Amino acid sequence: MSASCEALHVNQRGEYVNFGIQWLLDHHRSKERQRRKMVRDLNLRPGDTVLDLGCGPGLWTSLISEKVKPEGRVVGVDSDPEFLEYASRRLSQERFEGIVDLHEGDFYSVPFEDNSFDVVFFGNCFAYVTDHQKVLDEQIRVTRKGGRIAVKDFEGSVLVIHPIPPSLTLNVVTAAAKALQNNPPEPPFDNFSGQKLRGLLVKAGLRNVSATSYAVHMLPPLTPEAKQYISGNAAWYADIGKPYLSDTEFEQWRAYFDVDSPSYILDSEEFYFCMLEVLATGYV
Repeated sequence: MSASCEALHVNQRGEYVNFGIQWLLDHHRSKERQRRKMVRDLNLRPGDTVLDLGCGPGLWTSLISEKVKPEGRVVGVDSDPEFLEYASRRLSQERFEGIVDLHEGDFYSVPFEDNSFDVVFFGNCFAYVTDHQKVLDEQIRVTRKGGRIAVKDFEGSVLVIHPIPPSLTLNVVTAAAKALQNNPPEPPFDNFSGQKLRGLLVKAGLRNVSATSYAVHMLPPLTPEAKQYISGNAAWYADIGKPYLSDTEFEQWRAYFDVDSPSYILDSEEFYFCMLEVLATGYV
C-alpha cells in the first residue's frame, strides 16, 4: 500500500483506484482553511523536528513547515516517487529549502533511527492501514521521549448535504457502510476511521491522549475545487453503496450532482455541505 493514502479510493468492485495528484489538490484547496486550523491546533514551535508520514505531494508538509521555520525541520516520507517528485518541486517554489527533506519509504518500516522526531504527523492514512499497532509502534520508536504523535482522518458516518432530503443521505451512507462490511476490499479500507483514532492511541500506550473533531463545511458560492471534491465524494458513496440502494435512490442521488439535471444543487444559494474530520494526539 502506498503511503500516498489520500488519493486512493475503493470502487464498487472493491478495487483501489488512484485519483492522482489533481484530486488531492482539489481536495486540499477545498479544505485548506480547516486544515490550517488543525495545524495551528498542533501548537508546533519554531525549531521542532516533524515527521510527515505518508506525505503524498507535500500539502500538509507545507502547512507544517510554516510553523517550524526557520530553525525547524520537516521530513516527508512517502512510497510513491511521483508524489515525492511533485512535492519537491512544490516545496522548492515555496522556499522551504533547508527546512524540508523528502524520503521514499513505508510507514510499516520508517527509515529513521529511534528518537529522531519531536512530532510525528500521520494524516489521512489510517483508513488504509492493515496493522494499526505495527504502524503506531514504528511512530513511537522514532519519536523522542516527551514528543507527540498526531493522527488525523475523516469520519465517513457524518455527511450533510442540503437540500438533499436527510433520509436519502442517511440511506446512501448506510448503504456504503453495508457494502464495505459485507464485501470488504483487499487491502482493507475503513471509511469510519476517524471515530477510532483516540482509542488506537490509548491502546498503543500513549499518554495524555486527546481528540478534536472538526466540522468541515462548504458554503456557496462554491469554488470549482469544492464542486469537484463534493461531487466526487458523493459519487463514491453512491457507487460503493449501489447494491444496497434502490434504482430510484441511486438515480435521485446522482441527479443532485449532475450539472445537466434540473435537480442539480451545487449552484443553489441554499446549499450546505458538512463532513467530519478527527485529529487525535498523544505523548510518548
